[in-house]
Amino acid sequence: MQHHLIKSAMYFQILLFSNFRKMTSQLQETLLLLSTGHLFGLDNPNQVATALAIPSANLYRHLKDFSLYQWKSLLMRIGCAVALAEIQDAESKSASTQSRRITLSVDDTNDPRYGKLLSYRYKWWSKKHNNTISGRNVLGITIKIGSMIIPLNMRIVSKQGRGNTDKLSCFVAMLKAVLDFFDTSGVDLRKYPITFDSWYGSYNLVESLSDMGFDNILIHGKSNYVMDIDNKTAKLSAHKKQIQLRQKQWGCSKLSYRTKATSRTFGSFVLLFFLDMAKSEQCWCLATPYGRVKYSEYGLNITV
Repeated sequence: MQHHLIKSAMYFQILLFSNFRKMTSQLQETLLLLSTGHLFGLDNPNQVATALAIPSANLYRHLKDFSLYQWKSLLMRIGCAVALAEIQDAESKSASTQSRRITLSVDDTNDPRYGKLLSYRYKWWSKKHNNTISGRNVLGITIKIGSMIIPLNMRIVSKQGRGNTDKLSCFVAMLKAVLDFFDTSGVDLRKYPITFDSWYGSYNLVESLSDMGFDNILIHGKSNYVMDIDNKTAKLSAHKKQIQLRQKQWGCSKLSYRTKATSRTFGSFVLLFFLDMAKSEQCWCLATPYGRVKYSEYGLNITV
């Protein structure tokens, strides 16, 4: 236990001292103390101060010296540092193992908050509460390595946004920061698939990712997307009635069907139909452009 604590404390100490040399020694010690406190189940400064019988005001006073930019950088560097070690271990294994283990994902979630003085607080309709509630929107980039999901970059964003504050612009800036970290460490994240839900589906997204070097792009489609399949133009809800899902396709346990398709929004891509047993309905996932498609969540590994 003592060896584990010393090793963990040294990890955070090296991380803080090597990346944030301009911070005061008091702030470095405070962050190291709070980081070590998590090993004992102490999740905030008040809990740490109570356990050590010290005034919590001292901890908060030192934390005020840390800017919002530094907080974002710290959280990103911690997540990326953990992911870097896991990726390097995964890349030492066979190519087939790598394709099943590593996937980048992008999504946002609504975080209910009721304080009236919080920034980026807005109202939205919640299906869960069946009412309009207040909160914030958190945009995140995560990486799934085997069964482990690691946050790489998180940011509170405006739901609507304007100018360079819309979610797509924020996501591009966040992803570039993550890529810079891994490029410096000699790891290329662009070779791994990156997934989105249908909200992000757009030509601008695909174009931005292609410019950054991604070619394994997977987007969950909507039933009202208009696609051209076998020279027939129709919504996905109409196409699904004409296809026959198959079993044991590409090592996938779900019923699925793969075909080529085109649309004005996405251009040429590979379209995957699969049956979501939890929802008892057919769903759609599309990848663009033509190429090697990997979708680890559903066990798909397809070469077109």
